[in-house]
Amino acid sequence: MDSAHSQLEQQLQQIKKAKMTAETNVDQTRRKQNEQDWLEEDSHQLTQEKRALLDFLRSGWQGEEASGFHRYLEAQQYEEAQAWMKDLQDKRADLEKELQEVKAKLHALETKQATLQKEWSQ
Repeated sequence: MDSAHSQLEQQLQQIKKAKMTAETNVDQTRRKQNEQDWLEEDSHQLTQEKRALLDFLRSGWQGEEASGFHRYLEAQQYEEAQAWMKDLQDKRADLEKELQEVKAKLHALETKQATLQKEWSQ
């Protein structure tokens, strides 16, 4: 019985360490999500500033060449904004997937810990 209790206690300690690691991973993933939120806010603000600048430049442009250049700049800005937003969305999806995986691992560890604790206290 002593060796069984000792083995259970050792398993509980391992699970406790694994849970701490998983909780740390959850915290890190949430921090990454917060950073992602900030990047998205910054991106939105930059997009607004770019639009304002293009509007300002458009008001000063005259002639067909200038008009063509302004359309080119708008197209470039649009493509860059689309690529940036897709990248942000992909990163957000990756972070959400990572968070769900870590939460699932943490839940499994908590379930196993509860089972072992119940077994140990008998």
